[in-house]
Amino acid sequence: MTKSYEFNWQKHLPGFMQEGASFDRFDEDPFLFEPNCLVKVDEFGFFITWKSDGKEGQVLECSLINSIRVGAVPRDPKILSLLESAGKKEEELEGCVICVCSGTDLVNLSFMYMVADSPDTARVYTQC
Repeated sequence: MTKSYEFNWQKHLPGFMQEGASFDRFDEDPFLFEPNCLVKVDEFGFFITWKSDGKEGQVLECSLINSIRVGAVPRDPKILSLLESAGKKEEELEGCVICVCSGTDLVNLSFMYMVADSPDTARVYTQC
């Protein structure tokens, strides 16, 4: 007689990721800046969603994410000036930038950058 096996497909997802946090989001190519995006992960951990004021919400499937890591402070003066107008000074950005690397393969990658309010918030999101 075979032994019964119960498969648990659900990974534990911290509550703060379901509640969401506010990030400033930017892309360098093509240029895009969205201040105060509410970034959340759905209850099952399948999708990351983000929405900013006056814009349509967007979704990224978590299975396409290759890595989430601390990113570098942007060098583009246009992005820096927009971040400064959003209340974040260049010298305070160290450790606050998150880079989400995603794609269907390891050749065609997309990079999405998000700026957290503090290095602690960025660290928590990169370690989960």
